[in-house]
Amino acid sequence: MSDTDHRLERLHQRYANSLRAKSAALADAWRAFAASPDDAACARELSMQVHRLCGSAAAYGYRRLGESACAADRLIADELAMQEPASGDALVRRFASGVQDVLAELAAASATLRSAPLAGTARNLRVVLVEDDPAQASLTAAELESRGCSVQIEDGGDHLWQTLLQQPCDAVVLDYWLRAETAAEIALALRREPQFANIALVCYSVERDEQVLRAVLAAGCDVVVAKEDGAEPLFAAVGAAVTRMQRHEGP
Repeated sequence: MSDTDHRLERLHQRYANSLRAKSAALADAWRAFAASPDDAACARELSMQVHRLCGSAAAYGYRRLGESACAADRLIADELAMQEPASGDALVRRFASGVQDVLAELAAASATLRSAPLAGTARNLRVVLVEDDPAQASLTAAELESRGCSVQIEDGGDHLWQTLLQQPCDAVVLDYWLRAETAAEIALALRREPQFANIALVCYSVERDEQVLRAVLAAGCDVVVAKEDGAEPLFAAVGAAVTRMQRHEGP
């Protein structure tokens, strides 16, 4: 087993070992919210706990947990974004089923420790991963490296240009929601620069809004892959996008 495979295995084990703590944190957030549903801080904490699971669970091999977390994440986000969201006990009742489903999946996942399967490696693709969640970045990089990629991580667009100029790559993988920008904004800027015209751009995100996904494709990303689908579809999408770019490069 290679050093990369060992690192990937350790990341999966660390995530598995954190499931009980994640369950406790979500349960605490839910109890605080249920006690004070009109407290904005309690609502934000609940939303954050669910959103983190939505972004990470499937990538670590816990697909059912990821699906339930993403369903609850969409429910909470949509409700809180309304001009006149429900309040008080009505809001608690609206969120209860989704949050309880997530807690149940956390309990089930905690009962059996598992790791996502490793696929065989392929060609050595050079990838720059733009992801501002350190844990997610480490996992995604390890998954891609286990499949034969070399990966450079950036946490935003600040140093991306310099990295691309100093270390030419085949593809840039972009999380959609970054601290100060989105994948659409970065893709649009990259596509304006001739020196980056032949780099494949792949968006890897928990975002499911159809309008947002159309916008990121219109901005210049070649494809969007859902994080809940895991690393194998991401790797396949990166390879396919790079192949298309290389064909367009040809004489």
